[in-house]
Amino acid sequence: MNKQSNELVSIIIPVYNTADYLVRCIDSAIKQTHENTEIILINDGSTDGSAEICKSYAAKDPRVHLINQENMGQSAARNTGLDFATGQWIAFLDSDDYISRYFVEYNLAACLQHDADIAISGYLVDYDGDLEEDMFTGTNKIERFCTREAVIHHFGKRGALFNVVCSKLYRASIWNDLRFPVGFIWEDLFVSHRMFYSAGTVVVLDAHLYAYYMAPGSTMRRPFSLKRLDALEAWNEGVRFFEQVEERDFSDIARRILCNRLFDAYGICKKQLPDERCIHKQIRDQAIQTYREVRRIRHYIDLSPERALAYRIKQIIGRYCPALYTAMFLRKQSYNL
Repeated sequence: MNKQSNELVSIIIPVYNTADYLVRCIDSAIKQTHENTEIILINDGSTDGSAEICKSYAAKDPRVHLINQENMGQSAARNTGLDFATGQWIAFLDSDDYISRYFVEYNLAACLQHDADIAISGYLVDYDGDLEEDMFTGTNKIERFCTREAVIHHFGKRGALFNVVCSKLYRASIWNDLRFPVGFIWEDLFVSHRMFYSAGTVVVLDAHLYAYYMAPGSTMRRPFSLKRLDALEAWNEGVRFFEQVEERDFSDIARRILCNRLFDAYGICKKQLPDERCIHKQIRDQAIQTYREVRRIRHYIDLSPERALAYRIKQIIGRYCPALYTAMFLRKQSYNL
């Protein structure tokens, strides 16, 4: 038996009222080509029959474990799963999503081959229903990053891939002292910078192995609400964390991103929630204060001089011409702050 087949992988699935999609999700975890898995279902107070589906799977497959708890939200459910997990590796799967049957095998092989702590695979977005297995793609290229490079990518153009906790495989030790904040959405953003900072090596697979299902009631398909502003607190947390660990370069990058997100939030709230004038003022005041702090930064390790100049111009527009900023930069904004 090779080393990979001996590695136990814990797949954590928080479940809340997703009975329509749950069978597809659990089946995709059970049918992994890497069979040494434990599948942890956390029923977070479901009322739609999801609990019964979970119970039936736990009864017929010894790898499936069911934990029932009162409804406390996805963060709390994931935390419960982390407390219960016994695998050397951890993966998160949302209960309306699903994964390729090769998800664990390919990610684990990449981690073992490169002695990595986190493997990242690409994802597909499913708006209409099932994606067939042959629509997922295999891997023929693996990128390898050190801690510093991974943190920079987390804040950069590849942030959409790096920021989410799903579509990844983690060495379990990454989560020894890390848990999700309860009561927020965008909970991934609160922890992703810490994940990469604590990782020694990160690998990115040229493969799409995870399917995000955009269910009609999902957060990203609901009308914009003030709850979306939790993302601002998450970006703020990144600034605080890197200041605490005295990583000046990273805290400067985090503050620059926060500044842009505040200008974004101001424009979006003005457009989507025109009557929330007190909120508009709070965001605008915070944006201006953050701009004053960012304006003093003279060097960014992740930007060329040309890109740094472009960012400075963008922030000047956000500070002094908010209407122009909205017209120029928020035309295709999906409210992912």
